[in-house]
Amino acid sequence: MIPVKDYFTPGRLVSSTAGRDSGKFYLILDRVSETRVRVVNGTDRRVSGPKLKNLKHLKVYPLVAGDIAHKVSTGQRVTDLEVRRALKELLETYGQAIPASGKPSDETLEQS
Repeated sequence: MIPVKDYFTPGRLVSSTAGRDSGKFYLILDRVSETRVRVVNGTDRRVSGPKLKNLKHLKVYPLVAGDIAHKVSTGQRVTDLEVRRALKELLETYGQAIPASGKPSDETLEQS
């Protein structure tokens, strides 16, 4: 079994379960503390202004954007375009399309 701590790595696909952004998908940019991470989606939450989220308020998926994770770990700059593309690819891989609002459609991701 993988420790919970290892799930919250850069590039991991997550969705918000609480707050005004409930249901939106994000990629983890980095971990701030034991209980908080910064998340981005490239549109309303850009790399220049990531959202701080409590781990309790996130649903974690088993998909990681490898290119984003690599760039963050090596200290390279990550762009909003790269985040949007990676998020789109991950959601298509999982069979989930993002509507214009950025919220999941009626068929939410149930696997984790």
